[in-house]
This record gives sequence, structure tokens and C-alpha cells, in this order.
Amino acid sequence: MNTFDESTTVLIIEDSHTVRQSLRAMLAQVGITRSEAAVNAADGLQRIRRKQFDVVLCDYNLGEGMSGQELLELLRRSNAYPLTSVWIMITGERKYERVVAAAEVAPDDYILKPFSSQTLFDRLRLALQRKLFLRPAHLKLLAGEVPQALLILRQLESIAENNVQVMDVLRLMAETYMLNDQFSEARQVYEKILAMKAIPWAKMGMVRILKEQDDIEQSTAILNEIIAEAPNYTDAYDALAQNLTHGGQFQEALSILEKAVLLSPRNFQRLCACGETALNVGDPLKAATYLEKAVLIGRNNSAFGPGVMVDLLQAYSEGEQLEKMDRLSQELGGLLKGEADQFLLLVCRALSALGRKRYTDAMALLRQAAAFLLQPQTGWRDATRFIEAVARLPQDTEGYCAGEWLQQLALRFVKNHQDVTLMTALSRDNQVMIAAIEAAHTTLQAANDQAVAMAKNGQKQQAALMLYGVATQTRNDRLGMNACSLLLQDSAPESLDKVLQLMKWLPQDHERVQGFNAILSKREILSEG
Repeated sequence: MNTFDESTTVLIIEDSHTVRQSLRAMLAQVGITRSEAAVNAADGLQRIRRKQFDVVLCDYNLGEGMSGQELLELLRRSNAYPLTSVWIMITGERKYERVVAAAEVAPDDYILKPFSSQTLFDRLRLALQRKLFLRPAHLKLLAGEVPQALLILRQLESIAENNVQVMDVLRLMAETYMLNDQFSEARQVYEKILAMKAIPWAKMGMVRILKEQDDIEQSTAILNEIIAEAPNYTDAYDALAQNLTHGGQFQEALSILEKAVLLSPRNFQRLCACGETALNVGDPLKAATYLEKAVLIGRNNSAFGPGVMVDLLQAYSEGEQLEKMDRLSQELGGLLKGEADQFLLLVCRALSALGRKRYTDAMALLRQAAAFLLQPQTGWRDATRFIEAVARLPQDTEGYCAGEWLQQLALRFVKNHQDVTLMTALSRDNQVMIAAIEAAHTTLQAANDQAVAMAKNGQKQQAALMLYGVATQTRNDRLGMNACSLLLQDSAPESLDKVLQLMKWLPQDHERVQGFNAILSKREILSEG
């Protein structure tokens, strides 16, 4: 497509019927007749997942559920909206100019209301011209040809006619390097951008690189700079709160999140984070306030799931709001029915027992839940809910075995010292639990150090086998991935078989695991050839 005409497909996402009709009429005036309309973000999301549109015209403020900006971020980060398609944000809020100037995930353009059909067409045409300039690289990326896309981007940078084109090229180049774990190359590009102009989203790119490299201190410093320079950049507040939470600084994280909520009061994910952090602080009533808002808003949000309701159940349990707790517990019992939900269902029942101070019953339920701690479907967030429930058990409860549970859980989930700090903070000064977490970290660190020493001494196969044994026993992702990395350096059938065993429980969405899968696929093709 090189122009807008009668073949152009457009999706309008707008909660006002009058505005939807007006936009369709404007499009018709310039010859664009193939348009559809969605009434909210959820409706728009479903349509985009079913069909590819050339253009999306999306209102920034969509009422209930996600805003237009949040919808765009969700689609871009899940690769559900093609790079070749145009996204125009429509807004009556002049402050959106500050939002989009900072946004890490930005639309192709935005239009302030009111506007004429000619203005709309002119902005569409300009947005298309920017897309067409990048189109050769976009097509290579869509085909999975990353090196070729990067080569084209370097060529486009050399022929760019203005700073807008240069910035578009560098931004896509940096994002491509990031997606492919080429952090040093991405950093060089972001530094080049920042030398041209101190753009908040470029600084945010630097933050993402530093977090990948576990440099929390420097990433926190840059996030504070971003917030000072662009106080409406709520993504920076979220990232800063995550850093603080990971360091066990829950009160500081809550303060940052509450500032972000004042700027964006209907953001589902942020309300959930506020509620969760308020629970960590020990303020269940405040947590319930945020989580109730999240549930009310979230039912129109694709990210809505039982997790926010479990957090609300915990808030009711700790805040002794027993009638609300019982009603929500019954609703969750109807939702958590699958085999994969058994761990979370048992934790929910334990929370209800804890709310009524039936500690023996809670102990029995948590013991049943502990049997699922090594299952792949038990993720980190559900594990933290388990920790917080266990921390509420009196240590004189009959059959108390919190230390055993926490050691098993820490052996699986701890990857670095920040994880130890967070789990320790969640343990609420329970010294039995804290000692178990620290002991697990010592065990994991000793295994990793031993493997490194063996590999340096030329004993890579022995190191791989040692890591394989510990990883298989603990289900620790970090050790499992390190074992795969070493095992794949050996082509022996038994080594490959061990990799396949590890891959059964390693997280398939992790970049390293995807890389292992690619190596295995290539070897399978070569063996067949």
C-alpha cells in the first residue's frame, strides 16, 4: 500500500457513537470506505486479533477499561499489531503531547480534537510516509530476518533526509537489538540518540538494558532522572516501583505507585500493583481499596484474571472483612477449577482459614499446596502469595514446617541476591523462613560457583552434569539454563537427551530457552539431512 484509497482498511476505536459516525463520514469524504468501529479497548483488541488493518484511529480516553495508550502498548509488546500498520491516537487532552513525547511505545502520530477531514487525511498521509521509509526493515523483521533488517536500518540511517527519519531508524534499531539480547549494541544506539536529544524513552531503553544486567542501582538513578524531566511518564514510575519492590522497599514503592495512579487513575495493572504493594506494606484496607477498583475496571481488560481477585481475598482476610472474604472465596472457588489452578485454589482456602484464625486448617491446606511447588504451572507470583500466607502462621501451630517449604521454594525461584532480599521482606520477620531462604541461596550459589570453576578447568562436561542434577532436583531456572548451555556444547546423544528433559519444565517464553530451542531445531534438521 503506497496511498490511502478505497482499498484501505481502517479500524476506529471510540466509545462515543457520535464520534464514531463522524470519523467514518470524514474517511468517506477522502475515499476511505472500508472502515469498522469498536466501542472500547476490549472490542478493538478482539477485532485486531482477527483481522489486519492498514490504519487504526483510536481515542486516547476510552472510558471503562484500558486507555488507547495502554491498548497500543499491549499490542506492540505482544507483537499483535504489525509494524507496517499505522496507529493514530485521537485525543481532546492537550497534555497528551507530553505523554507521547515520553512514551516508550508511541503511536505513529496523534491528532488533537477538534479537527477537519482534511487535517485527518494530511496526518494519515504523513504517518504513511514515515512507515514507507521503514517498510523494507519492517518486512525483514516480520520475516524473522534480523541481521538483514539491521543492515537495512544502517543503510536507511545514511540516507535519512531529516531528524525525524533518523530518530525513527535509530529507535527501531535499538528495539531490534534489545529483542535479540544484543544489549551492548542497543546501548550504543540509545547513547547515540541521547547525544542528539535527551529523550525520556531513550533513557528508558537504557534502564531496560541495566535491569537485564542486574544493575538496579544505576537503573534507579536514571529512572529518577526521567521522572524529574518528564513527570507524566508513568512507565518510569512503574519501573522505579519494581526496582524498589525487588529490594524489599515496599513503602517507597507504594508511594511512587500512588503518584502514578494520580496521573492515570484507571490503569488496571497499576491499580493491581498498588494493591499488591499495600499488602506487602501491611495495609490491607488500603490494598482492598485499590484492588476493588482494579476488579471493577479490569473486567473489561484482557489482562484480567483470577490473580487480582486472589490478592483482594488476601486483603479481606488480613483486614478481617470476613463477609466480603467469604463471598469472594465462593466466587474464586467457581473460577479455579482446572488442574493447573489447584495450587492457587488451596492458597485461597488457606487465606480464608487464616482470616478466621483457623490455623490448623490453614496449615493443612498449605501443606497440600506445597506439593505443587515444583510444578511448572506454579509461577513466581503465586509462590509469593504462598510465602505471605505461610508468614501468617503462628510458629507453635501443630506440624509447623515453614522452613522446609521456604527452602524448597527458594531453591526453585532464587536467581540472585535481589530475589533473596524480596523473599526475606515477604517473610515478615519470620526468622525460620528467613534462615531457610538464606540457606537455599547459599546452596544455589555454591553449585553455580562450582560449575564455573569446573568449566574454567576444562571440565565442562562434568560441570554440565553437576548442574543438570541440581537443576533437576530444585527446578531452578537459572541452573537449568546454565546446564543447557553447557550440555549443548557436546553433541553426544545423552547430553541432548538431558537438554530435552530440562526443556520440559524451563519457561518456554524466556529468550535463552527460545535460543536453545532454535539450536535443537537446527541440529534436528542437520541430522535429518
